[in-house]
Amino acid sequence: MSGEISREAVWSQYISELESVIDSVGTLLENFDADRVVITSDHGEAFGEWLGYKHRGGTIHPHVRRVPWAVTTATDTHTYAPELDLKETEMEREKMLEALGYM
Repeated sequence: MSGEISREAVWSQYISELESVIDSVGTLLENFDADRVVITSDHGEAFGEWLGYKHRGGTIHPHVRRVPWAVTTATDTHTYAPELDLKETEMEREKMLEALGYM
């Protein structure tokens, strides 16, 4: 059973990552104005329903095919101002583009 992980451990990690994303989305929604914002993802997740745990391509599993979708608004309350080193950001962008074969 080497390399196996419990369902509880996977679920706990999933919830932790989801909470982190939700916090970031909350920060984003408080720092720009929009009458309509859609929050979604590329697929849903299965955690044992129909014995499914992965999201393989072409799956018919309804928990994976059902894409999360929420509609809301955003109001800029100016609660967050990112600190960016523009020179470093540009260098990182160029590295990423080069790694992807664009430069």
